[in-house]
Amino acid sequence: MEKSPEKINLNFMSGGGEAGALVRSFDWSKTSLGTPETWPSSLRTSLGILLHSALPMVLFWGEDYICFYNDAFRPSLGIDGKHPGIGKKGKELWADVWDFAGPLFEQVLTTGEPVWFDDQLVPFYRNGRMENIYWNSSYSPIYDDDGNINGVFVACNETTEKVQTAKKLTESEKHFETLIREAAVGIIILTGDDHIIEMVNDAYLNLTGQYQEQMTGKPLFEVMPDADPYFRDIMDNVRSSGKPYYLNNYKYTLVVDGIEKDVFLNIIYQPFTNADGEIGGVMVLCHDVTQNLIAQKRMEESEQRLLSVVESAPFPIGVYAGREMRIVMANRSIMEVWGKGNDIIGKTYAEVLPELEGTGIYGQLDGVYTTGIPFHARNQRVDLVVDGRLQPFFFNYSFTPLYNADGTIYGVMNTAAEVTDLNLAKQKVEQSERNFRNIILQSPVAMCLMLGPEHIVEIANEAMIDLWGKAPEEVLYKPIFEGLPDVRDQGLEQLLDEVFATGKTFNANEMPVSLIRFGKTETVYQNFVYEPYRDADGSILGILAITVDVSAQVLARHEIEDIVTQRTRELEIANNDLRRSNGELAQFAYIASHDLQEPLRKISTFAQMIESRSGNNLDSQSRNYFDKIKNSANRMQTLIRDVLTYSELVKDSEIFTPTDLNEVLKDVITDFELLIEQKGALITFEDLPVIEAIPLQMSQLFGNLISNSLKFARTDIQPTINISATVMTAAEKAKNDFQQEVYYKITFRDNGIGFREEYADKIFNIFQRLHGKSEYEGTGIGLAMCRKIAVNHNGGLNAHGSSENGAVFNLLIPEKHISKPL
Repeated sequence: MEKSPEKINLNFMSGGGEAGALVRSFDWSKTSLGTPETWPSSLRTSLGILLHSALPMVLFWGEDYICFYNDAFRPSLGIDGKHPGIGKKGKELWADVWDFAGPLFEQVLTTGEPVWFDDQLVPFYRNGRMENIYWNSSYSPIYDDDGNINGVFVACNETTEKVQTAKKLTESEKHFETLIREAAVGIIILTGDDHIIEMVNDAYLNLTGQYQEQMTGKPLFEVMPDADPYFRDIMDNVRSSGKPYYLNNYKYTLVVDGIEKDVFLNIIYQPFTNADGEIGGVMVLCHDVTQNLIAQKRMEESEQRLLSVVESAPFPIGVYAGREMRIVMANRSIMEVWGKGNDIIGKTYAEVLPELEGTGIYGQLDGVYTTGIPFHARNQRVDLVVDGRLQPFFFNYSFTPLYNADGTIYGVMNTAAEVTDLNLAKQKVEQSERNFRNIILQSPVAMCLMLGPEHIVEIANEAMIDLWGKAPEEVLYKPIFEGLPDVRDQGLEQLLDEVFATGKTFNANEMPVSLIRFGKTETVYQNFVYEPYRDADGSILGILAITVDVSAQVLARHEIEDIVTQRTRELEIANNDLRRSNGELAQFAYIASHDLQEPLRKISTFAQMIESRSGNNLDSQSRNYFDKIKNSANRMQTLIRDVLTYSELVKDSEIFTPTDLNEVLKDVITDFELLIEQKGALITFEDLPVIEAIPLQMSQLFGNLISNSLKFARTDIQPTINISATVMTAAEKAKNDFQQEVYYKITFRDNGIGFREEYADKIFNIFQRLHGKSEYEGTGIGLAMCRKIAVNHNGGLNAHGSSENGAVFNLLIPEKHISKPL
């Protein structure tokens, strides 16, 4: 059956790959050619040949030189070039080469004579730029159905790579001999069946103990007969087969100046060909790896010893490699904690512990791998699937970075200690204490019970009446602030109202309260608890207040703090000998970490042992004394730890490295995630700079400032904290006597309770507090640490505040670190 004329005429458009698809989809009615049905058969025939050819081809037709090309030519147009160009006028599409192509097309159309070029340079635009392109190409006339020349058929092959390769080969040959002679690896080039030495470099001569004049132009095994039994057969085989041969860590007894020594070599036997394609000889590359193997053996022995130590460690240890945290080492302890076996080696942390998804632990690992800043968690609850069920555990754990010899991080080490029993016991004790408060109304500790939203004093024991300094009839059975009008407007009203409304217990330590006691105005410092008092169904009936007068201790400590402050100022003035000062601080750190903390630990431990042994035999007064011992020991422990941290800041051994403050801030926000959520706080920040700094100290500084803003947040509005950065002007640098070229001002701005402007500098003094401990926890060291860190980085820290607009802290810090001379 014959095909219809239409299908016969358009058969050339079938197939053809991408180019064929472009021809079929193009709207030819808008060109001078018209629709494909009207095209002359000679054009359709030529296009059929072009579209189905594996040879790169381009066709130009008609007076507009309408352009066609096939898939084989498409790669020569580049990624960002003339494609797609089918259907476009030749002069428009090839405007950048028309000075060359236009006259050539006219010549072919006029004379009918084809033209051929070898490696012709025709630069044109592709891949987003002008490129020098070389071609082998022919330009042939195409006749229309009337026998007239109406197009040009271009068959071409891009030879750019060949031309460039030839140029590079020429240059390479010039440098080849120099490269061989200067190579650090021993190289010898041998030709012919007798392996004549054509070239040998100094590295090979040094390896064998030979001289250039002894070897060049002579057969190898004539010069080195001792090598004949080892290597002749290998070289003959490489030369005859044309295949390279490799020897790794090959032990060879080398004779130099009559002395034998064993060496280990990595050897490559590489055949090379002559210009006529025949194998002309063998190039031998020798690398002495004797010292490498010795070092490797020592390293393997060291790793084995380390593995033995890790495996026998009584606490969990794991080592994870790469960003995916693939487990490369895990001791028996950590596998027992996870409830896993030896098959976890080689798996990723997430594959072994998928139940930790969403807990933040994956992010902690990635943060350590990314920043190099260790992460430590204490009493952290972690739910693990053990024996087929999800169970709660508590851990103290650390993630620390592991570094390669070049200083890059390759993994993270995980160490841990399970403290589940300790935390469960702590929870039981806390529950027991809450239940116990309801049965100690007659305790010698100052207590009173206030009922109803007006806080009417129902019961007050003698200790409480004495603390108030009033006669019982002045306060009993009256609203607390009617019986004690002198304590109004000191913040107690809001505290009592909140406890009564929410049922949440409120605790305060060393809170100052102004009282008129026995006719005299006094400031009394109290440790107190406001506990909701409930009936059987849990409804809040009132508030149980338990108070301890700690005025004598606070006043004594204030005196000590004043002495310490004065001493600190004296030390700042007299601190000209930094080396001696660092030695004194190091000694102080040792005393703080050993001589002071050890007695405190024993006090806490023995108190807990006595309390545990006595059980329920203790009377209420004795139990209260134990509580005082524990609370005082904890406060002293915190104070010692903060002072120790502050003293560590004077050390100059830490390394300044490029530190991205954005990453530091993100890690700090992650650390405070729970407190931020509890406060409902909003933290925003702009792009912060990368500076040379001590990453850990930057984390401490940012953490203290964020903690400070969260601690002193107002309760009537949503807490907001904004962190921004600007480059300091010349005037600002001059004002602060800063000498370096670039300084940044990092501003921390909050909407908290602020402070009066006259305290703007005083708040940076060590142990300085503007509020009692009963209102806000802390030791008064945090801001002093922040300023010390800023000074350590050749910068400064200042503050502005007001009770209406919150507080503003400005960290002034240089971009580069320049060590100060001692």
